Amino acid sequence: MEALVWLGGDRLEIEDLPSEVPKSDETLFTVSLAGICGSDLHAYRGSGGKRVPPLILGHEAVGRIPGDDRLFVVLPLEGCHHCTLCVNGQENLCNERQLLGLDRPGTFAQEVVVPTSALVAVPEGLSADVAALTEPLATSLAAFKGLELGPDTKVAVIGCGSIGLLAIYAAAFTGAQVVATDPMTERSEAALELGATSVVTSADDFAAGSMDIVIDAVGIEATWGAGMRAVRNGGAMVIVGLGQFSGNMEIGDLVRRGISVRGTYAYTRADFEAALALLAKSPPAVGWLERLPLSEGATAFADLAGQRTNAVKILLQPVGSSD
Repeated sequence: MEALVWLGGDRLEIEDLPSEVPKSDETLFTVSLAGICGSDLHAYRGSGGKRVPPLILGHEAVGRIPGDDRLFVVLPLEGCHHCTLCVNGQENLCNERQLLGLDRPGTFAQEVVVPTSALVAVPEGLSADVAALTEPLATSLAAFKGLELGPDTKVAVIGCGSIGLLAIYAAAFTGAQVVATDPMTERSEAALELGATSVVTSADDFAAGSMDIVIDAVGIEATWGAGMRAVRNGGAMVIVGLGQFSGNMEIGDLVRRGISVRGTYAYTRADFEAALALLAKSPPAVGWLERLPLSEGATAFADLAGQRTNAVKILLQPVGSSD
């Protein structure tokens, strides 16, 4: 099978690999489209974390299984099923969790073996391109968990990659007033298409104390600080981006103004299923998506990492896929 293999650092090569044989509780999944995530780019830039090359990256995928005409999306994260967190529906925080493209071969291939329980059927009529957004939208929905959203809610989104854009889409669906920021023109335009009421040049342009909720989809010290300044007293900032692993934050300001700040990692199965249902109910604009053949994956990574492309989100399509 055709596979895009990460060999460490910025080395990616197309290889012809034998197909895996699924176990009794697994299924061989034929990939139609697989999205490139910012975390895949972390590995490419040298911050692979637990990823050990050679490895097939990728964890966002839509495709098909033998003997079934339906499209499926793959829930790529699996917990141990036994710990307290898993039992309580927080498998994303399980210490033994595994993710496709990190702990096991990922989705940048013609085929990938996945747990049968990870397959979620795509509602009839929903396109493969939109269904491919289920995983990043699930992350965005998880960021809003426990927060009230509605027509009177003012939300700021910092960073308009796929997570930020889909956070805009999810918030706008509730009627919230969403202001976004991103330095790339194409991303700013996509933010407006997905429901942002306005886009500012920099996160420092948000009026101080004007926002009920701030979503930081960048995650560096500068955006933490800008988000803290933008959120109102008693408001909330949720950090989704992992652009910087450590840094300083004005804790005194956080305490005196009663601001809630939390990080959020991935999503639960409930988030994933809710994301797919929302996409089916109100499909978003997808002009910001670009399909490329899997064979051009190495070039796509290089262009995204070097900001040499106008593409906001790239979906890789293996040879033979017709969706």
